[in-house]
Amino acid sequence: MKMRRLSISVRVGGAAGQGVKSVGKLIQKYFQELNFFTFGYLGYPSLIRGGYNFYQVDFAPAPIETSTSQADIFIPLDKKALAKISSNSSFKGTILYDSNLSRTGLAGRTAVKIGLTDELAKNKIPQIMINTALVGCLAKLFGYPFQPLESVIKKIYKNKPKLVIKDNLKAARLGYNFNLQTSFKKSLALIKPQLKNKLVLSGNEAIALGFIAGGGKFYTAYPMTPATNILHYLTRVGPKKKIVVRQASTEIEAIGSALGASYAGARSMIATSGGGIDLMSEFISLAGMMEIPLVIVDAQRVGPATGLPTWQEQSDLNIAKHAGHGEFPRLVIAPGDAGQAFYLTQEALNLADEYQMPVIILSDKHLSESIYTLEKDYITGRYLKIKRGKIISQIDKEYFLYPRYDLKQTISPRPLPGSSNGLYIANSDEHNQYGQSLESDPVRIEMQSKRLKKMTILKKKLPLPRIYGPKKAATALVGWGSTKGTILETQRHFQNLGQNIAFIHFTYLYPLDYRRLEKLVKNYRRFILIENNSTGQLKSDLIQSGVKENKIETVLKYDGQPFFIDELIKKINKLVKQK
Repeated sequence: MKMRRLSISVRVGGAAGQGVKSVGKLIQKYFQELNFFTFGYLGYPSLIRGGYNFYQVDFAPAPIETSTSQADIFIPLDKKALAKISSNSSFKGTILYDSNLSRTGLAGRTAVKIGLTDELAKNKIPQIMINTALVGCLAKLFGYPFQPLESVIKKIYKNKPKLVIKDNLKAARLGYNFNLQTSFKKSLALIKPQLKNKLVLSGNEAIALGFIAGGGKFYTAYPMTPATNILHYLTRVGPKKKIVVRQASTEIEAIGSALGASYAGARSMIATSGGGIDLMSEFISLAGMMEIPLVIVDAQRVGPATGLPTWQEQSDLNIAKHAGHGEFPRLVIAPGDAGQAFYLTQEALNLADEYQMPVIILSDKHLSESIYTLEKDYITGRYLKIKRGKIISQIDKEYFLYPRYDLKQTISPRPLPGSSNGLYIANSDEHNQYGQSLESDPVRIEMQSKRLKKMTILKKKLPLPRIYGPKKAATALVGWGSTKGTILETQRHFQNLGQNIAFIHFTYLYPLDYRRLEKLVKNYRRFILIENNSTGQLKSDLIQSGVKENKIETVLKYDGQPFFIDELIKKINKLVKQK
């Protein structure tokens, strides 16, 4: 089936250390300057130097949140990247490459060979700026104007020496003026400035901004891909917002210090990946017992163990729901895009405080590191009121020990350290209402029931999954988290073809109210569950909501790559035809 999609994609490939990410960002910013919406996806192995890295930019006149598996234009920066694309029989696009990579094997390919290396030398421009020159060629290939590229270069290098800016501009102009022997047939008309207040950010940056907007005061992490950029971003901007940002020496140290800061009254957050959650699980259990709020970001990657540490997977749903020994309340949220990441991080901070429990935000490599173009209003219009819950700093009645865990209330007021008359024991043992340890005792049953009752309250209040498309349909696509953009575009594709297909997207994953969920899903006869894992971890929740197992089909991907739009459309089309 030919995909109908009003977008163009450009992929840059090369070794780590060659500036793949830098040239990719330059291309993306250029298209943004032309007022297109863009989506940037990065792929890289866990190597500091060498290997094969790529940065793909998809741009369109309308919001876009997903990539294609094959780009329209490929720009190789080294011979290995050129060899890789020339051996890819499914690639039907245009290859734009420099003559210093000249090789055989491109017969039958649409390839544009340019001699930028010699031209740079003639004009006494450093060879390192060949990447900038290639972007100039790309702009000319599309037939787009040069001035926006000039503007982007000046912005990117504004803090560099004047000579660096001058040489980059010369390199870009040299590439733009190069006498290309061909032009790119596919193009998008330039659009009128609709994005005057555009915002370009990654999922990690959106989470960091959500933490700032949500009144966060203490952030700590041990660097772990793909969550590390939250630490980098907050290190730059956090101190200006009076946020303590701390790099821990271990995952255990990170969660221990964050839990201590939260106990002291500071809104706290940590971020890690699946391996970090494993190490932190005892402290997650401690937060449940002591009823201390804490927000934990799990930016998922491929497991088990070290797995593929720089690639995509959604395989931590089960551990997010069950990490930590014993039974205690917690909340699991999975944003679907950068906008939701901003909003739901604020929501997580509020709910952690209100219900005095750990809240886990399930991100992943795809969401964390992809670069989104958003309308600024989508962010600025989604600031939430900060709700600290039952925090008290002044207690009028005199207590020898304060009844911190008062059994008469499901959520008891939480005095901060130093509160007058607020002394109690913060205890990891099972305890009575004052925090004093107890052994086998009827109070244990009351205390555990009190804690778990929070989940009953939450189930009734949390939003149900959002439905895109018809409220009743023959088929419903089902997904959670970062698959949102690809599945949504797939659903729209089939709707445009007259197929009666809906999309059910989960963001609040635990706890789920199965009775309420049953009413929502009963209008669909067939479910296609789409997940970036090998077992379909959400399937059991659909079954518990009343969906018969034989009505659920799965489309699973666990090769380290996200779902690409053209790939998913083909898979869904095959399933639809089978029925």
